[in-house]
Amino acid sequence: MTTISTFKDKASFPEQAVVMIFDLEGFSKFFSQPDVQEYVPKFLNLVLDAISICINGGEAYWLSAEDKTYNPLPKHIHSKFLGDGAIYIWKYNDFEHSDLIVLINRLYNLKYRFDNIIESASEIIPVLDIPKNIRFGIAAGSVYKLTYQNSNKEEYIGYSINLASRLQSYCRDIGFIFSGRLNIKSTELKKNTYIKTVAKQIKGFPKEFVIVDKEDFNNLSEDIKDELFE
Repeated sequence: MTTISTFKDKASFPEQAVVMIFDLEGFSKFFSQPDVQEYVPKFLNLVLDAISICINGGEAYWLSAEDKTYNPLPKHIHSKFLGDGAIYIWKYNDFEHSDLIVLINRLYNLKYRFDNIIESASEIIPVLDIPKNIRFGIAAGSVYKLTYQNSNKEEYIGYSINLASRLQSYCRDIGFIFSGRLNIKSTELKKNTYIKTVAKQIKGFPKEFVIVDKEDFNNLSEDIKDELFE
């Protein structure tokens, strides 16, 4: 039997971090199918390998030929599988300013071309109800490290983790939202066709500056824009 260990008495000092959380839409339905144990690991490995390529470099096979090779980005300090997605945490100061927009663009392109991941999955997984979409939330801010009493295993808590989790599920018609707290320059946002807006209905949070792809935002219905943004 596995039990939850207790933590050491004190958390670490706060540290500025970048937090990314992704979630696979429809994973519960996928998981409820017969003989799922044969297919879930294969699908998850495809997705996690793609995320690893975005971070650690490699051949991004889901893209067009001219843009396939990725160089490594700063190493994350923590990652954890969350059941239907995962969390990745980096030290904020490990990023050059240009690295942040590269990370965001790579993850956005993975979301935008996720149908190519699905196509690869369909070759090895004979199931129709594979998760068809992936959502991302990215935030920045303080995190605190908790260490277990009887091991060096660590967990992280913090406002930015909660915010990233909320952002990935905030507007599913967009499915890719990052926080203005990443402090990416307006010129870089404009150059990469992102726009800044205000999310006004994030559960448990005040109004928050967020950044989304301009075309994705423009494609929203006016009702959704009025309900969720200002």
